[in-house]
Amino acid sequence: MTRMIGTTDDKAMSLSADVWYLILRNVADRADLARLCRVCKALYPLANRILYRKITVGPPVVDRLTHLAYLMGMSQGQHRRSKSTGWAESLALVRRLAADHNSAQTTAVCEIDIVSRFEHDFEHTKLHDMRPEFEEALPSFVSVLPNLRQVRIFSPSPAFDTLFRVLHEHPNKPEIHLLREDGSRPVSGPMPGVVTVKVSASPWSDTPEKPNTVIPGTEKLFFACPDLKSFSLSVHNNYGGCMRPPIYHPIIKTFQFASSSGDEQVVVFPPLESLSLSGYDMDVDKEWPRWRDGLDWSRLKSLSLGLNPRYAGGPTMADLLEQFQGHATALRSLTIQTWAAEGHETCPPLESFLASFDALEELTVKRHFVPIETLAGHSRLKRLCLHCIETKRPEGAFRPTLGVADLARLDASCPDLESLEIDISRDDAASGEWPNKILVEALAGSFSNLRRLTLHCEVGLVFDWSRPQDKPSLPLLDEALIRAFAEPFFASRGASKMERLTIKTGETLRRFPQWNPGYRLLEEASTRQFNAWLQITDGEVRVQEHFPA
Repeated sequence: MTRMIGTTDDKAMSLSADVWYLILRNVADRADLARLCRVCKALYPLANRILYRKITVGPPVVDRLTHLAYLMGMSQGQHRRSKSTGWAESLALVRRLAADHNSAQTTAVCEIDIVSRFEHDFEHTKLHDMRPEFEEALPSFVSVLPNLRQVRIFSPSPAFDTLFRVLHEHPNKPEIHLLREDGSRPVSGPMPGVVTVKVSASPWSDTPEKPNTVIPGTEKLFFACPDLKSFSLSVHNNYGGCMRPPIYHPIIKTFQFASSSGDEQVVVFPPLESLSLSGYDMDVDKEWPRWRDGLDWSRLKSLSLGLNPRYAGGPTMADLLEQFQGHATALRSLTIQTWAAEGHETCPPLESFLASFDALEELTVKRHFVPIETLAGHSRLKRLCLHCIETKRPEGAFRPTLGVADLARLDASCPDLESLEIDISRDDAASGEWPNKILVEALAGSFSNLRRLTLHCEVGLVFDWSRPQDKPSLPLLDEALIRAFAEPFFASRGASKMERLTIKTGETLRRFPQWNPGYRLLEEASTRQFNAWLQITDGEVRVQEHFPA
């Protein structure tokens, strides 16, 4: 990379600053960016714009397993410096930037990610020693950032009231995104500037001393944000286990629309553009009419529904679709998914809902099969994912997939498709050979604007809960099998816009109540994902296994 700029500032600056900015933006490794700056000091201002455009303050965002491993290390006296010094490093960065209002680093900051604690962290850990000092320094810090545009907060900490006020008074009116809420944030008044709220909560975890108030708390937060555009609510219901947890107080699982005096509250819905409800048992009789009459449906462009458990006694995803039909007609994006063992693969309410309008550009349906007649009605589709889960079926029945004629009609009806994810079956269960008609006639020679194609294959499971399955009935995906598909595919397709072909097996939409079935370990061991692409330089097909982060 350093050869591109020679050894002098004059040679480097023979290109315009805008061109160098584009080059540096595509340097993924910060070490390479540092080497470039050491070769040419004239690149420092551009590097500052890139390095400081988005900064993260607070300890690193980690998942639950990583954090549990960290706590185990602490219990054994093994302290990780990178985790325990997160507060100190962030506090030093905040103070340094706030001290010089006109520095190149301060003026470069446009976005801030604020992490005020670990996910699943505990207040008594030593990691919180500097937390109050850090949170106290944030308001004065953001007030001096002249180009601040977005603030993302990954914590429901109640210590941010002053921060919200300062952000509201900021001349840029930066957008605020609350991305890790749990219904516990105290709400004392309106919260202007908040455009995104993501809540993940459970209404089941009460105690004898205190009822669970996560849903009422979420409702209060929802209506306190007059500028809210995106709202996501993921509810974790009581599922599985041999014993039901004790319940000490009445469980509130839905919005109540009531004031503190118990009277029905007059509320103004925020101008939502995106709505995601997962596992949420909306009260169709009492709650739905308030949503129906209060929401400005003409603004709603994105809707995601699913994972509503039938056992809970609440409405299923299909029930919600029946209510939404005739109202959510301006959608550009729709996501529908349910668990493997719940519902049927055919879903008439979903088909009826899709037939009620024709404006979709993105459609994701997992668990249900949608016939081509319904899909073809949305001619503006650019991204389509249609995936049916590998489940137990009657003897002789197969997982439904789009055939050659279906794909030909989809190509003719939706010429703008750029991303397509569908299921595919191998012709012979014993040999696992690829279906050549689908390969040559329907995929390789069609969909001229396609950039990404993902094909989902079955593992070959025997659905017996009583005993483990030794091996799948279909060959495991490996590089040789992927090449057997990818090479003739790219040879038939020739030069095109195609960037990546992905073939995968395995399933994420499974859950088991008390005991894992015999096929679970086999499916986990057989889960594979491979990416293949055509190398432009030599015309060779490259295949690489993908390992999720």
